Amino acid sequence: MKKIAQAAAMICCAGALAACSTAPAEQANSKPVVLEGTSWMMQVPPESDCSVTPMLEFLPNNMLAGDLGCNRAHGSFQFDGTNILFDKVATTRKMCALKYMALEDQMLKMMSGARTVKMTEKGLTFYDAQGQELMTMVPEMAGACD
Repeated sequence: MKKIAQAAAMICCAGALAACSTAPAEQANSKPVVLEGTSWMMQVPPESDCSVTPMLEFLPNNMLAGDLGCNRAHGSFQFDGTNILFDKVATTRKMCALKYMALEDQMLKMMSGARTVKMTEKGLTFYDAQGQELMTMVPEMAGACD
């Protein structure tokens, strides 16, 4: 019985040490994501002939505004630093050229499927509930489609 207790104590201590050794590394590698007051755009190739880069602006009070490529969007979102849920998003309903509608479709699919968001070396990356990457957006910059 004494050997079982000693083995359990060793496993417990090893687990505690492992937890202590990995926690600071995880904290050092993870950057807190702050969305309020930021604007992010879809990555478009330099030769893209879009007139407006699809983008999202995260406003105070968990409000959202954006241009989806053709139509404008507004709504709200829930965010706890990692988990995200776009909520009550409304869009205008005009038709545009197919290439702009395709960009808009990508944006709408990302917004409907996104469940987590992380700041990565590529930008702001959205993932679905299974952890599959949906889209990475970069900070908005003027003239991206010029």
